[in-house]
Amino acid sequence: MGAGAWPGGRKVVALVTVALELWSPGHWPPYAPMAAAWPLPGGVDDTQSTSWAQYGVTTGIRRLLDVLGDLPATVGVSGLVAERHPETVLAVHEAGHEIAAHSWAQDVVPALLDAGAERAVIRRCTGILRGVTGVRPTGWMSPRATASHRTADLLAEAGYRWTGDHSDHDLPQVLPTAHGRLVSLMHSDHSDVRDAAAGPYAYRDLHLALLDQLLAAPGPGVFHLTVHAHVGGRPLLAGMVGQILDRVRESDDVWVATHAQVAEHVLTHHGSSTP
Repeated sequence: MGAGAWPGGRKVVALVTVALELWSPGHWPPYAPMAAAWPLPGGVDDTQSTSWAQYGVTTGIRRLLDVLGDLPATVGVSGLVAERHPETVLAVHEAGHEIAAHSWAQDVVPALLDAGAERAVIRRCTGILRGVTGVRPTGWMSPRATASHRTADLLAEAGYRWTGDHSDHDLPQVLPTAHGRLVSLMHSDHSDVRDAAAGPYAYRDLHLALLDQLLAAPGPGVFHLTVHAHVGGRPLLAGMVGQILDRVRESDDVWVATHAQVAEHVLTHHGSSTP
């Protein structure tokens, strides 16, 4: 891939990933503020942390849709979100964003499942997202970005075109599987969950510095912006996301695309080769 490998000869593609997540009953994010600061004894249902996580589907995703405006994003949706809040998932779809499967819940990690259970989870997630939006998802992101050794084959078997579970390359890779080609799009090194502890302004400045560095490099490059609706959908962090996106909008050298658009571009222009 040369410096002008992206459509229009642009140097950088920007992938905006929004995670719209829920945890199964009896599970909650261990990084929730109270869960991390004041863990409860085992066996106690942490209702505060469960409520904190639900902010994404009740409030955060709507704010992020406003911040995104006309920029396309890929929204990784837990199957449980589609089951409990189909109207929210449909609103995201109707706003023009790509809906990707994000397992059934954040505690349903492919690496912890046997082959039969993993295949069933993929099928269940695919079915409910297609039922809600009318469109079959073509991309998959595992919770924790932790696939099993068989996930790529199972995804290709189920008709998926891309996976967001890998972290070993800067640029997209075409994975050969037993059921055809699957595009691997690198998981972001940075997100609101991991980096916001330094403060909202540090989160903004990190991403602005990364974008500037990619634009100054020979190219091609991939700029990842990952935000969770229950974290970055809160007012101050959402404002920082908006400022990052404003900088993205200013550059003629950036192609803002969904994961599906990048996957199809790679498959069309690079065939079975590694970009």
